[in-house]
Amino acid sequence: MALMQRSAVRGPAFGSAKPARAVLRAPRSRASAVSVRADGQQIQVEIDKPLGLQLDQSTAPGGGLVVKSSRGNAAKAGIKAGDTIIYTSSFFGDELWPADKLSFTNNAVTNCPSPVTFIYVPGENTKINVKRLPKRPAPARFGRKLTEAERTLASHICVDCGYIYCDQVPFDETPANYRCPQCNAPKRRFVSYDAKSGKSTGIAEGTAGTIATVIGGLLGIGVLFYLGTNI
Repeated sequence: MALMQRSAVRGPAFGSAKPARAVLRAPRSRASAVSVRADGQQIQVEIDKPLGLQLDQSTAPGGGLVVKSSRGNAAKAGIKAGDTIIYTSSFFGDELWPADKLSFTNNAVTNCPSPVTFIYVPGENTKINVKRLPKRPAPARFGRKLTEAERTLASHICVDCGYIYCDQVPFDETPANYRCPQCNAPKRRFVSYDAKSGKSTGIAEGTAGTIATVIGGLLGIGVLFYLGTNI
């Protein structure tokens, strides 16, 4: 099954109105994608689940979440123990939220689709007041245009991540356990897609359940009493 190549992630414009600096980009992979400011102060990564991260509330003046341990995909992305997480994906993955509260961040990261976006500072955060950071739009992920051959075959789209099914095998003939190659969503999360108009039709199964999951995650925040958790 062919995987669509994701577009390069643009590094967000951090800080003040200084002239734009060059951004170093690494090619995407299933493990992670990295976008680093040239000054190296803030690093943005996208990591497929399972992440392999254990976080704790930072006691640094600027706040954020300190990385207690990093393994698996998180380690491959370059995150190390002692680094400070300052932004993570939101529940739906359509925004980046300041990582100022451990329990809230853990719930958001657990429920958002894969891959998860993180912005972190190497080592201890001593300059950024994470509690005062605004929400940010999530980076664009799937911007590559379809080739003519893909447009001919395109028939369905994943409502969770935007992956367009362009395989030779008709979508209806794929096995019941088929999963989205990009976000691992089940087959029922795909709807019909018209490549000419760029529009989808129908409602994916489980949409109401997704909303219920988010509400449940919010309620779960009130019962999280531990400081560190594996995600």
